Amino acid sequence: MKKIVKTAIISFIILLTAALTLTGCNQKLTVEEGRSLLSEGIENALASDTYYIKYRQNDNTSANGKYVQYSLNVQGETAKFTVATGDIIKTVYEDTYYGKSLKSGVEAKKASESDYKTGMLSYAEDKWQLKECSFAEFLNDEKIKGYNMESVSGLLKGLTEEELQISSVTRTGKVVYITAKVLKEGNPLAAYDGLNIRVVNDKLAYIGDTKESFNISIAYGGPNINIPAWSSVTE
Repeated sequence: MKKIVKTAIISFIILLTAALTLTGCNQKLTVEEGRSLLSEGIENALASDTYYIKYRQNDNTSANGKYVQYSLNVQGETAKFTVATGDIIKTVYEDTYYGKSLKSGVEAKKASESDYKTGMLSYAEDKWQLKECSFAEFLNDEKIKGYNMESVSGLLKGLTEEELQISSVTRTGKVVYITAKVLKEGNPLAAYDGLNIRVVNDKLAYIGDTKESFNISIAYGGPNINIPAWSSVTE
């Protein structure tokens, strides 16, 4: 009987320890600490060459849950940008890639270097068309530049105490939660009454408004990117 009781106590302690490890302690931080951690998280995000940004805008007036999401998956100097437009019934995806692409119809083992081209690939006229460019040019393309790491982190980077008013900061484990309001004129985030911001593992990971009409999530990893074969080259 004593052995059963002892085993039960040990099991309870193990479960309690595991639960505390997962949830962590909810620690209240000062506004100054939150501002410093946010600044550090932004700089660490900008230094990353692997990330997966999802920038989602929800139409809260729609009964069908209409939304548009811009996703940028960057793996070194290979990338995939996706625009997803839809609702709870149907979603339409438009993909654009960047990377080294093999000419359509050519086997890799028989390919010469001239069969490979590096650039931006877009699907049009039932084929993948490639535009040769640098990775920087891809990230700053008109349809992509608003959703790259520089633009996303730039929404909060460098804001003064008057431009970003922080109301609360808490830490749970490796996650820092910040509630704030942007007051800087011309900043897109100033249109929202309040923001929820998260820094995870010392990197900016989430920005969203309290009414959930938009959110930006950032993961520092992402699915593998398979670059499609190019059929034509455009200027």
